[in-house]
Amino acid sequence: MNNKRMCRPVMPSLPLRILPLVIAQLFAAQAYAQDLADETVLSPVIVSGSRSPLDPNLPTTTASKTAEQVREQNLVNVEDALKYMPDMTIRKRYAGDRNSLIGGRSFSELQPQRALVYADGYLLSQFLGQFNGPRWNVVAPEELDRVDVLYGPFSALYPGNSIGTTVVLSTRKPQKFEGSARVQFFSERLDDAGFSGTYSGHQESAWFGDKLGDLNYSISVNRFENESHPMQYATLQTPAAAGPPATPVTGAVRALDPQGKPWYLIGPNGSAIEDTVQEQIKLKLGYDFSSLLYGEVLYTYWRNDAERRGESLLRDAAGNRVYSGRVLVDGVEYSIPANTFAPQNVEEAHGMWGLKLATKNREGWNGSAVATIYDISKDLTRSANTAPPAARTGGAGTYADNSGTGWKTLDLQATFTPNKDQAHSLAMGYHINHYNLENRRFNASDWLNGGPEEFNSGFFGKTKLQGWFAQDSWKLSQQLLLTTGLRYERWKAFDGRRDNASSSVLYEERSESAWSPKASLSYLPDAHWILKASVGKGVRFPTVSELFQGSIAGNAIINNNPSLQPEYSYAKELSAERDFRFGNSAGMARLSLFEDDVRDTILSQTNILVFPSVTNIQNIDRVRTRGIELQANASDVAIKGLDLSGSLTFARAKILENTNNPATEGNDWVRVPRVRANLVATYRSDEQWKTSLGMRYARSMYANLDNSDVNHNTFGGISGYTVWDAKASYRISKNIEASFGIDNLTDKRYYVYHPYSGRTLIGEMHASF
Repeated sequence: MNNKRMCRPVMPSLPLRILPLVIAQLFAAQAYAQDLADETVLSPVIVSGSRSPLDPNLPTTTASKTAEQVREQNLVNVEDALKYMPDMTIRKRYAGDRNSLIGGRSFSELQPQRALVYADGYLLSQFLGQFNGPRWNVVAPEELDRVDVLYGPFSALYPGNSIGTTVVLSTRKPQKFEGSARVQFFSERLDDAGFSGTYSGHQESAWFGDKLGDLNYSISVNRFENESHPMQYATLQTPAAAGPPATPVTGAVRALDPQGKPWYLIGPNGSAIEDTVQEQIKLKLGYDFSSLLYGEVLYTYWRNDAERRGESLLRDAAGNRVYSGRVLVDGVEYSIPANTFAPQNVEEAHGMWGLKLATKNREGWNGSAVATIYDISKDLTRSANTAPPAARTGGAGTYADNSGTGWKTLDLQATFTPNKDQAHSLAMGYHINHYNLENRRFNASDWLNGGPEEFNSGFFGKTKLQGWFAQDSWKLSQQLLLTTGLRYERWKAFDGRRDNASSSVLYEERSESAWSPKASLSYLPDAHWILKASVGKGVRFPTVSELFQGSIAGNAIINNNPSLQPEYSYAKELSAERDFRFGNSAGMARLSLFEDDVRDTILSQTNILVFPSVTNIQNIDRVRTRGIELQANASDVAIKGLDLSGSLTFARAKILENTNNPATEGNDWVRVPRVRANLVATYRSDEQWKTSLGMRYARSMYANLDNSDVNHNTFGGISGYTVWDAKASYRISKNIEASFGIDNLTDKRYYVYHPYSGRTLIGEMHASF
C-alpha cells in the first residue's frame, strides 16, 4: 500500500450547518464563457487595451484576442490563435496536425486532459486517450470571432479538467447578409537528420450567413490539404545478436540521442510523413422565439483521408534502398524490424451536433441548456506489416477500427443578474458528460484494399462525470468583490474490457466523488487597478484509455492501471492588473504569482519498487509548480499605429514526492520550461498596409522524469527555442486583402520529441462582403 498517498491532505467535509450559507451564495456571473449567460452585472472597473469583454467578476486570470488581432499573425489552423497567449503551448507538429495537444502553466502537452476547450459553449475536449487533443478541426479559421483563455481551477462553473487552462472559442454570428472567403498556400523546406524535402499545401475556406427577422443562419466550409515534414525517425542503437551475415550499408547518420549516447538515424519511419486531405462543413441555425428566448442548433461534419509513409536512407553496395533485415554499419551489425518503414493509411469521419436554449433577461433570473453529441463514425488505420516496395501493392497488415467512439455532454444553468441596488450575482447548475471508447484491431491479408479479417485485440470502456455547482459574486462594497463557489462531481468508469484473439477480460466498475471549493477576493482601489487573490481546488479524473488500455497474458490484464486515482489540484494566485495611458498610448499590465500543488499526478513512468519493474500510467504523489507571470499590451507605442503585446513567465515545476520512483524527487517536471516568453509587434502605416513581427521563446526542458535527457536539441529531446514569425498584409480594396507571412523566419531547428516545422512561407488572399 502507498503510505504517502494514504497521508495525502484532503479537504475537510463541509459541516451541515454551513451548507445553507453555501447554497445562499450560489456563484454566478460567468456563465458567459459557455454562452449560457452573457450579461455583465458588476462592473466596478473598466480596463482599456485588449481586456476581455467577459464578466469582470471572473475569479481567475484571463487573456483574450479578437479575430482581427489573431489575423495580424499567421493563422493556418484555428489553434494558431493561441500561439502568443501567455503560458500556452500547442504541440502542433505540422500544419493540419489533427492532434494538436495543449499545455499550460503547470502541465505539459503530455497532459492535455488538464485543459477544457469550448466552441460557443460546446465541449471539444477529447477525454478518451492519454494523448488525444481537442477537436480543433470542427472550427474553421474563417468562422473564428474571438478566443479567450482562463487560467486555473478558480471557477465552479467548469468541470475538474479546468485545473490547468480553459479555452473558449467564439464563432461569428451574422447580423445581416455577410460572408468571407480565403485561399491560402504554404510551403516548408526542412533539412534534418540527413533527410531533406519541400512540403507544401493549400487551404480554401468560406463563411456566410444572414439574419432574417428572428431567424439567423450561417454556413462554413473548409478544405485543407498538406504534406507534413517527417515527424519521427527510425534509429539504430543496440547491436544485433549473433546471426546470419549482415548486408553492408551506407547512408546512416551518426548522432547523439537525448541522453547523449551514440546512435544512428536512418530516415523517416513508416508513419513519419503524412499527406492529409481534410474537409469540413458546419451549419448553424438560430431563432429568437421571443425577445427573451433564443434557441440554436448546429451540425458539423469533418473528414480526413491521410497517407503515411517513410523513407530509408540506407543503401546497399548496388545503391538499392534497404528497409529491413540485418545490416552492417561502420563494422557493427544491427537488426531492422520488417515494419520499421511500413506505410499506413487513415480514414476518418466525425460529426458533431449541438443544441442550445437560453433566456435573455437583462436582470433577474435566466436559464440555459447546452447539449453536445460528438460522434466518431469512422476512424480506420490500415497498416502494412512490411516496408516498400512490396507494401505499395498490398500484402499482410493490420486494420485498426475506433469507429463508434465519441462523447455526449449536457450543461444546465440558472443565473441571477442583479440590478444596481442588489449585491449578489448568482449561478447554479448541472453538468454531465459521457465518454465511450471502442478500439478494435484485426489482421488483414490485404492492408491496402481489404477489410478486417481475424480479430487480433481490442479494448473498450466508458466514463461518466456528473457535476453540480453553485457560485456567488458578492459586491461587499464599491471596492470589494467576494466570489465563492462549490462544485461536487461524481465520476464512474464502467464497461471496461480487454480482448485478444482467444479471450476477453472485464474490468470492475469504479466510482469516485469529490468536492471542489473556490474563493476569490478582488480589491478595486480606483478605476485603474484590480488586485485579486484566488484559491481553488480542482479534480481531474482518469480517461478511458488511461484506465483500460493494456494487454492480456493468460487470463489477466497487464501493463495498465485500472486503480488510477484522480489528480487533485490545490491552486493559488495573487494578481495585480492596471490599465494605463501615456500620451496617445493606452494599454494594460498584469503581474501574477501562482502556485499549483497537484497530488496524484497521472503520467506514464517506471515503478522500480517491484520486480520486474513495471512501466505504465501511474500516480505521482506530488508535483508543485510556482511561478511569476507578467502580461502587458499597449497601443500606439511611440508612434501611431504601433501596438505591442507580450508575456514573460518564470516557473519552477518540481517533483516533490514519487513513491514508485523516489530517485526522481527534486527533479524538474517534464516539458514545463523555467522561462517562457512571447512578444508581438504590429504596425499599421496607413489604411492599406499592416505588418507584424512575433517572437516565441522557451528554455530547454526535460522529457524524462529522471532528467537524464541532457542533450535537448535532437530528435526525442525537448529543445529550448527562440522562433521569429512575420506577416505583411495589403488591403487591395475595401473587400479584398492579400498577405504574405513567414513562420520560423530564421529556420530554427528545434524539437518537442518530434522535429518542429522549419521556415514556412504562407500566402493568402482574403475577400469579404
